[in-house]
Amino acid sequence: MAPKEQTVLKQLFLYVGPAVLGLLVNALYNIVDRIFVGQFVGADGLSAVTMVFPITLLKFGFVLLFGSGAGVLIAKYLGESDPEKAEMVLGNMIAGLLVTIVLFTAAGLLFYEPLLELMGARGQLLDMSAEYLLVIILGFPLSFFIALEFTCRAEGNPRLPAILTLVSALINVSLDLVFMKGFDMGVRGAALATIIAQGVNALLLLWYYASGKSRIALSWKNIKLQKKVLFPIMLLGTAPFIMDCATSLQNMIANNLLLQAGGPPAVAVMGIIFGVNVFFMMTALGIGDGIQPLISFNLGAKDHDRNRKTLRYTLIIVGSVGLLGVLFLELLPNLITGIFINNDESIENMAQVALRIFALSIPFYMVQIIATRYVQALHEKKIAIFFALLRPILLYVPIAYGLNAMFGLNGVWSSFAVSDSLAALISFLIIKKTLYPTPNTGRI
Repeated sequence: MAPKEQTVLKQLFLYVGPAVLGLLVNALYNIVDRIFVGQFVGADGLSAVTMVFPITLLKFGFVLLFGSGAGVLIAKYLGESDPEKAEMVLGNMIAGLLVTIVLFTAAGLLFYEPLLELMGARGQLLDMSAEYLLVIILGFPLSFFIALEFTCRAEGNPRLPAILTLVSALINVSLDLVFMKGFDMGVRGAALATIIAQGVNALLLLWYYASGKSRIALSWKNIKLQKKVLFPIMLLGTAPFIMDCATSLQNMIANNLLLQAGGPPAVAVMGIIFGVNVFFMMTALGIGDGIQPLISFNLGAKDHDRNRKTLRYTLIIVGSVGLLGVLFLELLPNLITGIFINNDESIENMAQVALRIFALSIPFYMVQIIATRYVQALHEKKIAIFFALLRPILLYVPIAYGLNAMFGLNGVWSSFAVSDSLAALISFLIIKKTLYPTPNTGRI
């Protein structure tokens, strides 16, 4: 990294571009995955995949806990010209992942069916969800190592994760066709395609570090649990971890409310919304992950003005993408619905209404994701944790139950837009007043 040798915008695009591209490819194959499930298995399969989504999101939370925390710390140490500390962080992250993999996989195999029942799955929905989830759990031992994408970006190699995500996406889509259409394996085939694709990605990331091509070396002597190294990693990764876990809980609550208000068809519609929404969510996460090494490097180099400019440009970019998303979903809900589900008029009609209501939340939650990633990169741990809980728990839960009681199904759809807009406003005001109280212009 050479922040002072490049303009803020140029450096922003150099780091954000590959991160966003990689996650957009990831979003694309998630969308294609849901399209294949909807077309080849039907609405029941789409409902089953949607029921499992909060659990896969919880797993990704642990990836963020170690990967994001280690990435922020590595970038800071490189900014301070201390590669030895960066290498210790990498080794401790690997050790933490290994312990988590054992515990998480064992817990998943023992409790996956009771957990699905707790989330409201019954009958055929429970059977299909369990069939899908069991295969996903068997892929945990490799898929956790996707956390190495964060360390790649932190060491100044943002292109590799983007390339590997593209490879993973091509594998996933190809195997979806083979397993679901060729072998008629249903949701099990979709899950198998996913874990194979993620496994290939993880193995290639491990090979990158094992081959000695990385800027920071992965040494056996550093692969151990050291409290003085591991705790800072986990503290810095706590905010995205909490945000991801809280979003997982938010989705569980939403699925329960949808089952009460509209039954399994409403959950299938939520699956369509997730399929479309993942494009915008991955854009925000990609931009947030892309700017974190820059912010942390500048923090280590004490270049605070550069961080202000980076934040300002980032908010303009995500706000513009979010507004385009609103226009797209408001104008073309019937086209989007038809891609996922055919010959089911009741679900198509419900989905068109839901998409139009949900669309209003897009620019707001994108801004809030950026705010959380930004304060995390500045090592503002308490503010980052508050931001992580704000949207999915502190605001969404009471608003969702209240609007559901008053307006039923449309209230559940509306609760996303109401809670997300409030969260974005509060986050923006806190950053402006607490982190950057600029007396002259008042601009961030």
